[in-house]
Amino acid sequence: MHRPELEYDSDYTIVMTYQLEFRGIANYYRLAYNMHTLKKLRWVMETSLTKTLAHKLKVAVPKIYEHYGAKLMVEGKEYKGLQAALPREDTSPLVATWGGIPLSWDMKATLEDDPPKLYGNRTELVQRLLADFCELCGNDKDVEVHHVQAMRKLHEHPGRPKPEWVKRMIALKRKTLIFCKRCHEAVEHGLPITWTLLPLEEVFQRRQF
Repeated sequence: MHRPELEYDSDYTIVMTYQLEFRGIANYYRLAYNMHTLKKLRWVMETSLTKTLAHKLKVAVPKIYEHYGAKLMVEGKEYKGLQAALPREDTSPLVATWGGIPLSWDMKATLEDDPPKLYGNRTELVQRLLADFCELCGNDKDVEVHHVQAMRKLHEHPGRPKPEWVKRMIALKRKTLIFCKRCHEAVEHGLPITWTLLPLEEVFQRRQF
């Protein structure tokens, strides 16, 4: 089944999460003579991965294979897999790959104790903080993080008009928003925001995730 806790992450993060989890299991059992039986686990995880992406993007699973399907060459052997790219300014995109992990027995294998991280050395939230702008008004002074416990809380009290910061958090599909001090204090104390807000389209353009 799909994993709802990943639904609000980027496609890159979702694919990389599944790949790191399966790679860790495969490397752990590399010394097992019957590790080829992990094919069933690989199928289960790939089914879950494609359903998670399909659920997030509101499309059918075959569309996921059409859009993200890729041929992978590993040690001279071709594998079918999935890839999701994360564009970056002035440099090549990050690419997350699902698949291409051989399930062959290796008597000389050693465990990989330091797997790759999702975003190099920085998390998505850290990179957004380094972008240094308020995702509500665009101010670049004294930015800080506002966090909600769960996305479902943003949909509570459906009969009431939602504040702009709630609408923005839903649109961006994140449990966090980067605020300047003025916006953060207004949100925390339920005060009206009377100053000009940054258009949502520009927030999308200025965010890397």
